[in-house]
Amino acid sequence: MGELSGYVISYGQDPDELTEAVRIDDANVMDYTINNLDYGTWYFTIQVEDVDGLVSAPSEQVSKTI
Repeated sequence: MGELSGYVISYGQDPDELTEAVRIDDANVMDYTINNLDYGTWYFTIQVEDVDGLVSAPSEQVSKTI
């Protein structure tokens, strides 16, 4: 993946405050499952990180209702 080192997925049930995050330290990973989410609507963004530690702005927010 060139200069990418990984991803940060931020998520939570308040679209204005994503309180949880998971770091994926392998830029070759193209999917990831977050388990054990409570019922309700969850909001997610993703950011990429490069080998120098620079992190992109968050992606557009998406949601999933469980």
